[in-house]
Amino acid sequence: MSDILLKTTGQIIGYFNAYKGSRPAFHGEHVVIVRGISRDKIEIENMESKLAELEDLLKAREVDVLSDAGKNFVEKVDSYIREDGESVDTAPDSGGLLRMKEQLETMGLHVEYKLFLMPNVGAFVAIWKDKSGFGPLYVEVTASEREEIDN
Repeated sequence: MSDILLKTTGQIIGYFNAYKGSRPAFHGEHVVIVRGISRDKIEIENMESKLAELEDLLKAREVDVLSDAGKNFVEKVDSYIREDGESVDTAPDSGGLLRMKEQLETMGLHVEYKLFLMPNVGAFVAIWKDKSGFGPLYVEVTASEREEIDN
């Protein structure tokens, strides 16, 4: 299944023109996390709409990370990462994604994120840049295998 994960992350990283210099932060059998820096000048006021366009590109549906489907995604990613032998000290919860956003914002960053679900893959995409508008746009994609059990 790793091929579909790599294809999905490649589509997203390519969409943000962040492929050059991107690197896997984690590459397991069932989860891939890739980080990159966009080469495009994307203004803060356009970040959310640019991220929203992924729904059509991926032929996915966007879901709230705090919904049951979002919680299932987070728990599954956590279990896959633990299966691959990574040490994780905390229990998974979707609220952790909100805390991550708050922490980045206290560091002076503007953050947007969305969770997209497709039949066999889920993709959590976070983008951020300095609140001043200067500097690059950072992109992180977490793609994981999933079973279509939620609607």
